[in-house]
Amino acid sequence: MIAVQTSVSKGWLHDTGGFIFDERYYCDPLYRWAQDRTINRFLAARFLGGEFHNMESNLVQLPYASPDQVLIGGIQPNLILGVCLGAGFVFAPDKDADIARRPLAGLATVDDLPPAESLLAHPLIRQFDAQIAAVRAAQPELRVIPPFFWDCSGRATIHGFITTTLKLYGEDIFLRVYDAPEFVEALHGWITDAYMALIQHYSDLAALPVSSVHIGECSGTMLRPGHYQRFIVPYASRIGRTLGPVRLHSCGRSDQLLAAIGDIANLGVLDTGSGTSVAAIRARLGKDFPIDLAPPVELLLEGVDRSRVSVWVGQALAENDGGPLSIGFHLEPGYAVDNCLAIHQLVRRHDQTS
Repeated sequence: MIAVQTSVSKGWLHDTGGFIFDERYYCDPLYRWAQDRTINRFLAARFLGGEFHNMESNLVQLPYASPDQVLIGGIQPNLILGVCLGAGFVFAPDKDADIARRPLAGLATVDDLPPAESLLAHPLIRQFDAQIAAVRAAQPELRVIPPFFWDCSGRATIHGFITTTLKLYGEDIFLRVYDAPEFVEALHGWITDAYMALIQHYSDLAALPVSSVHIGECSGTMLRPGHYQRFIVPYASRIGRTLGPVRLHSCGRSDQLLAAIGDIANLGVLDTGSGTSVAAIRARLGKDFPIDLAPPVELLLEGVDRSRVSVWVGQALAENDGGPLSIGFHLEPGYAVDNCLAIHQLVRRHDQTS
């Protein structure tokens, strides 16, 4: 059976339902929980088939998400790390949170960074810790989901290493891979230490054992395969050996990186974007290896003929050759809802006839 999991973006919810994602939404867990319940009712009324869900893109496992869960610090991992390094949050009513600046821009040496464990004393982390205690005291019947987790499965989430340095250091990191590779290695090592310290802290505090780790290496396709092997694989492997199986996310066409990705220790799932050959993944990683796949964005846009969606689904399922496959995507403003629903319909039809 092929799975399809779809979510909705904050931009779409703002444009369609008038929902506001301001500072209070991110910083007041019980307020967020109440608004998320309202959004859930809005989606249930609009999509009677239950196809679309209010959840962070690509990070929530639907069977492990429940109405009684409260997200504490439900903010993208690299943003939390950025604030711990001196950046400030930026909130907008119609989009995800962000940070105002690159706190590592101009960093000359990793020796100037604080010890990774010291981040646990940062005011933001202490604020999250206090919120966990406050929610437990006020509403003990609710399930606390701590920072770096998004559901009760125990799957922790971080951004990948080049993705984190791009966000916190800036585009010059792509020059550093040539003129200061040892600096990049040291920086990625520090980022690994920091994420691991934060994950372990919240796993312990929330009594939520780590079952696996999602590594969102969104910018990894901007590296050559050799650089990916040097600057990504060792650090992802360390996560895999230490914390648990890795779900590696790679945006866009990633065929050229499959050999390097296959070298990641304890790789459990490859989550990849449009353009990556499912047949190539199967050839490299095997028929029984789990693949999470995103459809090409250009097929989901308004004005695109639905027949093109059908062709893509048919090709993906044929190349998959019966292996474990999940198709997932995020409903954004400007998408054709009918084309998005068509993916659900086509997969159901395939399951009924296979």
